[in-house]
Amino acid sequence: MTGDTTAGKSVLVTGASRGIGLATARLFAARGHRVVLAARSVDELARERDAIRADGGAAWSWSGDLTEPAASRSMVSHAREVAGPLDVAVLAAGMGHWAAIGEMTPKQWRETMAVNLDAVFFTTQAVLEEMRPHGRGHLVFVSSVLGRRGVPNMSAYCASKAAVAAFAESVAAEIKPHGLKVTVLYPGTTATAMREHQLVRPKTPDISDPELQLAPEDVADAIVWATEVSDRTYPTGVTIEPRGMAGAPGPAAQPER
Repeated sequence: MTGDTTAGKSVLVTGASRGIGLATARLFAARGHRVVLAARSVDELARERDAIRADGGAAWSWSGDLTEPAASRSMVSHAREVAGPLDVAVLAAGMGHWAAIGEMTPKQWRETMAVNLDAVFFTTQAVLEEMRPHGRGHLVFVSSVLGRRGVPNMSAYCASKAAVAAFAESVAAEIKPHGLKVTVLYPGTTATAMREHQLVRPKTPDISDPELQLAPEDVADAIVWATEVSDRTYPTGVTIEPRGMAGAPGPAAQPER
């Protein structure tokens, strides 16, 4: 084992090169935990890993395509080697294609499902193989408020996030007797790189006004909180939305992650 496992928890975060995943990895590291950042981008991961280390945090990185089953096992094996047996896994990797239902291509649909759902399934299997023998562990699945309500031009994304939530709830029922926890997080509109696609989205106040969006750090706060409550407490589902939504002028906004 190559990591210092004397302090904090061992934490794995997918989608950790940017957005919610990166903010979550940074916060866990700042709290004194050992963090493994996982994503597809080698260069971005290395830069963020080194930045955390420069700030005094314990961080390692792993890069690969989690839509391939073997990659998840490789990732978990690496995390155990460098940071010790996993205590927390945050599944934050995600992407979205935006198009009217009649214009969405089969390739766009399949890619969204592969990244947002298939990778979650493969990663969960690998993580549970690691956690279950120890009788402890916490999985956090990042869904979206759009897993609960659909909006125009986002059918694939909404469907994938609804499936993530349903999958996670089933996993929770299955593993609770083994001493493991599952939390499903439902963020509202968050200012991440996914905003780059907003030109093809419905025009709503929450898209254009930064004051009506969550920051990735806001979502990270909720994720870390869910894993640090007392052992008696089990946060099964956490929903956070921008406070400004209630007072947004004009038509009712449709928040999304």
